[in-house]
Amino acid sequence: MSKNYYYGEGFWDEKDPPVSDEIVKNAECKLGIKFPKEYIELLKKSNGGTLHFKKVYINRYGKCEIPYLLGIDLENANEDDNEGIFSFSEDIKEFSLPEKIVILAWETYPHSCFALDYTNCTENPAVVYFYENYPEDNVPYSKAIVAPTFKEFLPLLYHQSTLKPSQLKTSWKRKS
Repeated sequence: MSKNYYYGEGFWDEKDPPVSDEIVKNAECKLGIKFPKEYIELLKKSNGGTLHFKKVYINRYGKCEIPYLLGIDLENANEDDNEGIFSFSEDIKEFSLPEKIVILAWETYPHSCFALDYTNCTENPAVVYFYENYPEDNVPYSKAIVAPTFKEFLPLLYHQSTLKPSQLKTSWKRKS
């Protein structure tokens, strides 16, 4: 199986309508942060959706999957069925995650997620992976830095192609 890394094309598997500049600015204002330029560019093609390049290798954890990327949904931010970055603000508190993060996607809810970490900044956040860490002293989640910036995160994403049965060669033949 070969790995095909993201190179700037074909990011989305399934798309949603694009986000507007106004929504991006309002979300940044509401959060008191500045989104990475590359994140905004992706949202202007699709305001969230499933990814084609959904795998990433994290040194401390191994191969992980980011199946989708959340978009910005300001109009429905307080509704239960919202699927945007604002939909998990209560979960951030409940799960004792840092307050200054923007969740990009859950790998497996509520066990692991990818986020932009604004803990020590208001722009150019690191992309981090939070995962449940049961054995540590009352620390529900541990954090692994995936990439120092969103721009450096994108080329780490890959799609792994699978072999079709017709491509397999047999190593034996039946005797007649």
